[in-house]
Amino acid sequence: MALSDRRFNEIMSGYESVRTKNAKILTERKEAIRREVPGFQELEKEIADAATESAERYIKGDDSAIAVLREKIGALSEKKAELLRSFGYPENWLSPIYNCPDCKDTGYIGSEKCHCLRQKLINAMYAQSNLIEVLDKENFSACRMDLFSDNVRPDMEKAYNDAREFVKTFANTYTNMLFLGNVGSGKTFLSNCIAKAVLDKGYSVVYFSAFRLFRALADHTFNQNNETAEDNEFYKNIFDADLLIIDDLGTETVNSFVRSELFLILNERNLRRRSTIISSNLDLSRLKEDYSERSFSRILSGYNLYRFKGEDLRLR
Repeated sequence: MALSDRRFNEIMSGYESVRTKNAKILTERKEAIRREVPGFQELEKEIADAATESAERYIKGDDSAIAVLREKIGALSEKKAELLRSFGYPENWLSPIYNCPDCKDTGYIGSEKCHCLRQKLINAMYAQSNLIEVLDKENFSACRMDLFSDNVRPDMEKAYNDAREFVKTFANTYTNMLFLGNVGSGKTFLSNCIAKAVLDKGYSVVYFSAFRLFRALADHTFNQNNETAEDNEFYKNIFDADLLIIDDLGTETVNSFVRSELFLILNERNLRRRSTIISSNLDLSRLKEDYSERSFSRILSGYNLYRFKGEDLRLR
């Protein structure tokens, strides 16, 4: 499941479009300020003249020219900021505009892919754009504890509070979560809440239903030649994504391939200290029976367990 050159070029072209759009917005802002704010153009000319003068002095051997220029530009820039404030504009109104300040909308920080590009590539590779649409509706701001009955609500409040803490400490804490419960009890919704919050923090998220995950793994494994799992981009994203969410474990057909692949994924992510969230309608005894002692012990020893109880919330 490699990403085609055409699709990659489309993604990089998208970055160029964003830079062009933001540059146009900035140009329009500057033109409006020059028209509407008296004295602003004069300050800009003073800064340009100071730079030219300092360059000439530096060429002639004045080593202090650069330091003098910095001081003068600092003072003139402060005057510009005060002038903008006096006309009701924010100080950074004329600063460069970036959708992603980390990579400045290039997709790269140095030679490394930025988190925003990594997520775009993941979305393209796994066709997860539909997930982004779901997350607009299913996120922490949409949580409603009143949907749970009185006897269930305390456990659910703990699960949601722990989920918020999971997101809050995501950068510094390696934590895994296991959600068990009936259909419609809120497991997928809470997984989506976490996915949205982690994405908003700039981390990469790979989200699969168990059925789709193991089908994709099977297609990849049995349709590829002369490639090792460790070196392949498909496995690399599953192993290295900041957060992997496997939803509805148990809905797929369980066989020896599924068992070995699940153990491989859980083990590799544990070794790399990458967090994973698993949800399932199965109970612990069924998980142990279906997925082998090795995978079960990996889950039980390294995951915080939450039981989702009560009736189907979708009916309520």
